[in-house]
Amino acid sequence: MKRLLAAATGTLGCAAAAVTLVGCSSGGHSAAPASSTAPSASTGTNAQVKVGGADLPGVNPASVTCVRTGGKIDIGSGSTGGAQQALAVVLTDEATPKVESLALVVDGNALAVSNNMGAKVGSADVAVDGKTYTITGQAQGADMKNPMAGMITKDFSIKVSCG
Repeated sequence: MKRLLAAATGTLGCAAAAVTLVGCSSGGHSAAPASSTAPSASTGTNAQVKVGGADLPGVNPASVTCVRTGGKIDIGSGSTGGAQQALAVVLTDEATPKVESLALVVDGNALAVSNNMGAKVGSADVAVDGKTYTITGQAQGADMKNPMAGMITKDFSIKVSCG
């Protein structure tokens, strides 16, 4: 139960960070090297965010942003329709990117994909086609309406263009 609550708390922290476009990830990376390029940000990313095969209500695809900085790609959006929905993803910015962390808030439930200190939650794969990233997998988390019910799992698909 403590692990479940810790996962939910961590997920909400990542989601809140995405809303302010601050990356939340594991791996202990330090600041970008002095020779790195300036951050680039994209809006109007033609995003598609689906959970359980349906569009994630409350997240306007036009509000999804993509920021490349310090060897990371941060993708995020907060709720725009009054519902408690949010999206936060941190990818490595390399030829074969990996998901470092992913947080979704779906119907008030905090869902995550992470691998922190051997505690793996959910799964995610990334496919790249030019500047378009497709992230698919299963996110896990707590049912905030009934936390004693155990973990819940939701399939997700996120497609976003990052300039």
